[in-house]
Amino acid sequence: MTSPNAVDALLQRAREAASRQNIDAALASAQAAAQADPSRADVWKFQGMLHFQRGAHAKASDAFRNALRANPGDNALFHDLGVVLKLDGRIGEAEAMFRESLRRNPGFVGSAISLGDVLRSAGRHADAEQLYRDAMARSPAEFGPLRELANLMLEKGRAAEAAALAQQFMQRNGQSIDALETFSVCLQVLDKLDDALAITSHTIDRQPPTTLDIRLASYASLSGRLARLDQRERARRLIVANIEQSLPANNRARWMNNDLNALRRLSFLCPYYAIEDHLLMRIFNAIGDMTAARIPKLVTGQHAPSAPRRVGFVSHNFSEHPIGHLLSPFFEAHGATGADLYLYALHINSHDPNDYAGRIKTTTPHYRDCRGANAGQLAQQIRADNISILIDLDGYLGGGMPEAFAMRPAPVQIHWLQHLAGMPAPYIDYTIVDRILVRDSERDNGNGPLIRLADAFQCGDRVKMPDSPPKRADHGLPEDAIVFCAFGNWLKIDEEVFACWLEILDAVPGSILWLSDGPSGTSRDILRARFSQRGLAPERLVFAARIRSKAEHLNRHKCADLFLDTFTFSAATTTTDALWAGLPVLTCPGATAQSRLSESLLRAVGVTETIVPDKRAYVDSAIRWANDPKTLARLRAKLKKALPCSNLYDADRMVKQFASIYETVSERHAKGVAPAHFDLKL
Repeated sequence: MTSPNAVDALLQRAREAASRQNIDAALASAQAAAQADPSRADVWKFQGMLHFQRGAHAKASDAFRNALRANPGDNALFHDLGVVLKLDGRIGEAEAMFRESLRRNPGFVGSAISLGDVLRSAGRHADAEQLYRDAMARSPAEFGPLRELANLMLEKGRAAEAAALAQQFMQRNGQSIDALETFSVCLQVLDKLDDALAITSHTIDRQPPTTLDIRLASYASLSGRLARLDQRERARRLIVANIEQSLPANNRARWMNNDLNALRRLSFLCPYYAIEDHLLMRIFNAIGDMTAARIPKLVTGQHAPSAPRRVGFVSHNFSEHPIGHLLSPFFEAHGATGADLYLYALHINSHDPNDYAGRIKTTTPHYRDCRGANAGQLAQQIRADNISILIDLDGYLGGGMPEAFAMRPAPVQIHWLQHLAGMPAPYIDYTIVDRILVRDSERDNGNGPLIRLADAFQCGDRVKMPDSPPKRADHGLPEDAIVFCAFGNWLKIDEEVFACWLEILDAVPGSILWLSDGPSGTSRDILRARFSQRGLAPERLVFAARIRSKAEHLNRHKCADLFLDTFTFSAATTTTDALWAGLPVLTCPGATAQSRLSESLLRAVGVTETIVPDKRAYVDSAIRWANDPKTLARLRAKLKKALPCSNLYDADRMVKQFASIYETVSERHAKGVAPAHFDLKL
């Protein structure tokens, strides 16, 4: 046996290598130390931690078991072993380890939380709730059990109870940052957004975030949704600074230490804050690496090629949602690809007045209602269906299930429609984009392999419009004014674009700005106050209520004279709607993929005069056209003539491109060729 000093030296060398993020060298030294003295529990424990950091959960569990054999009295090892067993998909064994840890030390909060997580994932919510309550009773000053209980209550629709618990905790223990943020999250669910922002903004003042955490994501979300234009730049600076801090370009190993839930929320929010694509791709790469490390791949029922080829689409939004709107005509035409279509619906919106769910369901006999399925069940269903190509339509947005993709249920896996600069991940082989969204010079910013379509990234639906024209009076609009329309998500409205809108209205007397309605009366008052500060009558800002009928919503666009696009995050489905209604769209593309959505759509229609190069041209063009009715009429006429033969509304053309995608990726996979960029040509 090697001397203890020699083993200590090897272990120290391993620790030093790990501190430099050189995990390979650290493992080599740790393994040498274990071979030299297999009885050293500290050596096996450190080796297990290294394997865990690499995502090698099976190897980590073996190392922790060896550590337990060497030192069965180390209670923390039962917890560590439970964590890696859970991540390795060995849920029953993980539960046993956490229970043993708690048997030995009932006050170990970490094991109580981990066991509760296991119970929740198994649907044993009542057992998990009791576990959290017991942990809270034993450790009333510990915030962890309350946080998990609040999260469980939020999942079960009990937000008011969760808020009350958070308040009780703060009454006993003081207003910690964590407790305040949990209370803020509860208020958000209860639709008390102004109160939630006040709390989160207060915590940001007290303790600015130093990582990409949930608090920063909440601050960015609330500031944008509530039109707090004065707070958006602060949110943006915090996001950029913490990307550099948490996801350093020269230290990818550190990316694994981030909060996965916060990163997923920020993957949605960052495009609204003009975060450059190369920085956004760090977030996506980190999410992909962390998800892949935590989710075991399927080990049974290997794929066997089928004829005809089977193509599956997975989405939370096969109903009343832009995804449902855009893909209904695509799925109806999909048979021309020669592939069998399989649809996996994770959710069906109960408010679906246009019955998009029913329309989509009729496009294939292979419609799978997967509501309530967990990631493992979904992956097993996909594997059982022998899917050749699996296409994700949600990414990391609400309702998406990347964990199922991480299990690798299909040999080729693709993302489309949500993350439009790329969705790099070990379980996503390609992202479908187009040449406008991602230019030649931008394909290698960590985007992952990209498939660029010949036309726009999406196709529109040829909705049958009402026969009768809309009346402005029915929408609170004056008959004789120029109406500028800017429907869309309020997260897209930033200081820069709103200032441009005010300048335009100031130069066009009596003109109206017509926005989609916001989330609260306070938010509407804030924007009206900006009008007053500019010397504009607040009545010139009109808000459009939600209309249940898609056709009626499209029809009311005819009440407007010009659609004003946003800058940071351009309109997408909203532009598709406006164009189909015959409303010209003025856009100013920017430096990110999301800022060029309308440009892509307008080029697919063939009406490019309304694409301008900069903000000055945007303002000047809007003013000039508003004062020249003949130009607006000419633009409308050109748009009306272009629509019937437009590539944007040609589902058959889109399907033809997808047939080519299916053929190309299948051939590459069969030949063992690694995924790589390729462009489609028609």
